[in-house]
Amino acid sequence: MSYHDFKQALELAVNRKYFISGTGLTAEEMKKAEKILGLTFSPQLVEYYKKFNYISFYGCEIFGIDLDNLDIFEGNTLTYALCERKEFGLPQEWLPIYNFEDGSLAFLDFGCLNNEKEPAVIRCLYNGERYQKIEDISEDFGSFLLSLVLENY
Repeated sequence: MSYHDFKQALELAVNRKYFISGTGLTAEEMKKAEKILGLTFSPQLVEYYKKFNYISFYGCEIFGIDLDNLDIFEGNTLTYALCERKEFGLPQEWLPIYNFEDGSLAFLDFGCLNNEKEPAVIRCLYNGERYQKIEDISEDFGSFLLSLVLENY
């Protein structure tokens, strides 16, 4: 069901108001990002990065990776993760993908994989000492993305 949610979310997202996306990453760029992050991307994330890299629609921005501009923080999951690891002790297995604009972020939790090897999506907040998980949001990236797309129909 999770891959079905992922495919449905991508099909619906392109028709949302104010939809924009990147041009996608190459396999080499993804491998470089994986090496820098110390993570292996899940199948859904690989497909997302390959097709779009990032998307934005109706006020929602799902982060992408910009290897050429590592000084750009917002919307760049690579820079975001590296900076938050260094400055605030972000766990290596958490990959930021979405900003809720209330101080909390959505992370892919690569320490919690489902049967399809997809990371759970969690919502976390920095409490002044460390990032703290507030809640489990979705079983995987596809379910999370579909909920955002449907919520912003």
